[in-house]
Amino acid sequence: MMDKVAIISGSTAGIGLAIAKSLAKAGASVVINGRTLDRLRTAEAEIEAFGGRVLGIQADAREEEEISRIVKETVEYFGRIDILVNNAATVGVGYSVEHMPVEVWDDVIYTNLRAVFLFCKAATPFIKQSNAGRIINIGGLSGKNPLPFAAADSSSKAGLLALTRVLAAELGFYNVTVNTVIPGFQPDTDTGSAFNEKLADAFGITPEESISATRSRTLLKRFETLDEIAETVRFLCSDAGGAITGQDLNVNCGLATH
Repeated sequence: MMDKVAIISGSTAGIGLAIAKSLAKAGASVVINGRTLDRLRTAEAEIEAFGGRVLGIQADAREEEEISRIVKETVEYFGRIDILVNNAATVGVGYSVEHMPVEVWDDVIYTNLRAVFLFCKAATPFIKQSNAGRIINIGGLSGKNPLPFAAADSSSKAGLLALTRVLAAELGFYNVTVNTVIPGFQPDTDTGSAFNEKLADAFGITPEESISATRSRTLLKRFETLDEIAETVRFLCSDAGGAITGQDLNVNCGLATH
């Protein structure tokens, strides 16, 4: 990936940062972004420490103008875009449909689906020029497995699967592949911890009980690591993944098998 340029949204920590590091170690130039400047600079330093080429852009990856700015600054700095990884997301679990505030529903759909559409819309003209472009969407189990108290999350992630397939059909002529990677559970990340705490509260159990129950449902009786998720994305972005498109890949130790 020595001449490739990759944008990874929501990439100052957790899954996004792990993906940025993996792609940078493979030789790609990576563009990371986040809303908090201190976390952005720390993430930049971690990538630069092993010789990675990185551009950090402080921005809100939910807003159309900010998304356009990320794309514009990437092209101005590196001259191209080959890879887009849509990772930024928010958590809206803990409410039944009956009691979910409309504001929570709107925020989750806005962040988890609308923003991905806007990022793809802004970056696609440049990715098409790559002739071997890649779009990877980071999905969620709630888009496949029924999950009480997670209607907004489930709807946004199911919509992401549909968007992935449509984009794969539209961009195949340009040799651009589009796939969704579906992690399972990362209770040690900020997002995973918030998700677990809110869902556990809705079910009336402790966060520890929720983690234990979820782990017991995995076929491998463990949770996937951030590196395992990142390496799957790296494979899909490589030449070896060039024949895979329009797919949703489970990287969740068997929490989903379809």
